[in-house]
Amino acid sequence: MKPVKLTIDGKEVQVSTETTVLEAAEQMGIHIPRLCYDPDLSSVGACRLCIVEIEGRRNLPASCVTAVNEGMVVHTSTPAVIEARKTVLELLLANHPVDCLTCEKLGECMLAKYCYDYGVLKSPFTGEKHHYDLEADNPFIVRDLNKCILCGRCIRACAEITGKEIIDFSYRGFNTRVAPFGDTPLSESECIYCGNCVAFCPTGALSEKQMLGLGRRWNFKKVKTTCTFCGTGCSFDLRVKDDKVMGVTSNPDNAVNGRALCIRGRFGTRDFIHSDARLTTPLIRRDGKLVPAAWDEAMDFVAGRLKEITKQYGPNSFAALSSTRFTNEEIYLFQKFTRAVVGTNNIDHYPSPCHGAMYREDAYCSEAIREFTDITTLRCQNNVQGASDMGALSKSLAGYQRVDRQEERSKFEKAWEVSLPGDAGLTVAEMFDQANQGGLKAMYILGENPVLSDPNSEYIQSALTNLEFLVVHDLFLTETAAYADVVLPAASFAETDGTFTNNKRRVQRVRKAIEPIPGQTNWQTIAALSTKMGYQMEYPHPEQIFSEMASLTPLFAHFNYKEMDKKGMEWP
Repeated sequence: MKPVKLTIDGKEVQVSTETTVLEAAEQMGIHIPRLCYDPDLSSVGACRLCIVEIEGRRNLPASCVTAVNEGMVVHTSTPAVIEARKTVLELLLANHPVDCLTCEKLGECMLAKYCYDYGVLKSPFTGEKHHYDLEADNPFIVRDLNKCILCGRCIRACAEITGKEIIDFSYRGFNTRVAPFGDTPLSESECIYCGNCVAFCPTGALSEKQMLGLGRRWNFKKVKTTCTFCGTGCSFDLRVKDDKVMGVTSNPDNAVNGRALCIRGRFGTRDFIHSDARLTTPLIRRDGKLVPAAWDEAMDFVAGRLKEITKQYGPNSFAALSSTRFTNEEIYLFQKFTRAVVGTNNIDHYPSPCHGAMYREDAYCSEAIREFTDITTLRCQNNVQGASDMGALSKSLAGYQRVDRQEERSKFEKAWEVSLPGDAGLTVAEMFDQANQGGLKAMYILGENPVLSDPNSEYIQSALTNLEFLVVHDLFLTETAAYADVVLPAASFAETDGTFTNNKRRVQRVRKAIEPIPGQTNWQTIAALSTKMGYQMEYPHPEQIFSEMASLTPLFAHFNYKEMDKKGMEWP
């Protein structure tokens, strides 16, 4: 299709025929104000703030719904355009509370921004005003319809992004309002509380309930990271203040999800990060009870017991069950610890991404989520792909390089300066078989809860009871941790840098937002334990861990943090 040439504010631009005037201006770096328009939604031309002047036309068309034409001449900031935009803003303010000093959205409210840009302080238009009650009877979203400008973005987000069509315009004329069917509150509708409507709202009409009163938008530091709840690999911004995650908001610059999030990612993240049930110190079993211990004491004890057991029974008396929730860097170090330090290929992870019952995060998400929705969700864990990629497999090193192939194994032996075993190790099922039969004496379980998630829970409990020594490294005192001789507290994804790999093989950055609640990150714990067992692991940052992995793995040879920083990278 032949491209179209037009002129905007005296500059010529060439675009495709399906481009709108607003989009063409954006390509030139010219910002046209808008309230109802969003690039992720269908365009309706409702707010009329994006009007422009086009030579040869009598009116001022909305640029978001006006297609370009060959030879079109557009002016975006003539006196007539500016005056018309000011009038639009004044009309919106005529029935909008000017309580910006206490509004939760100040700093991100587009109406306030444009009123500032155009010098609109108040409305000259007088008349009846709405006085709606604040709707806050659900656990997640606060609706203040007094601040709604009827742009329809929330309606389109619900229909086009979430696919639910829960809300629409109700009534007519001055009484028009956005509401579920029958004008009921959200709490009485079929709303799934994904919060995508909140993400697209340009004013303070919709707000995240959990962030109310915690600070103004400019008080929060934004840390873009990758969600930990499932294998989709959505990205979002953690909003941080005083070294605490205050909430989650959408970030439109995401390759996987744009601004779309589910209820767990948007409203469940903060509560599990800062759950009162989080472990903050190591626990050692004494006289049958798990009691708090210092890090050095716990690490010395673990190192001593593992050395004793492997010396007496051999390295294959130990097995490591890897997490599918931790970062790639942590999992890579865990399999390196198992192979280079202990000297066994007995490492694996649960191969099925949805192998069992509700995962541990669900149990520590907001109580309101579980009580209000009355749903038990089954989701694929977030880094199942990464666990395999990083070598948490009994037959393969990182990048699916076979342990029984000398030419592949020798690369790791040279880099790690150790001799590595060439025989395949135990799979998950074989680990618990051997534990029940007495052949396996010690296990290190990283971020997994097989007592809860494995369908044969009694068999797992029997196996764990039969071990001489069990280490569990997790965020919570899980059902599995209750059987441990030592429990090491884990840091969450918000407390470390690293990467996750989603179910489409996209490797994306995880960024540290707060200091580790247990005092150290998981990769630091694994490295410190390795050092205490006589094998030095020294890394200044997870980036160096990833670089080491990539240097040994053809699959990831061209991957690096810089290239992954914005959109991530996919392997073939």
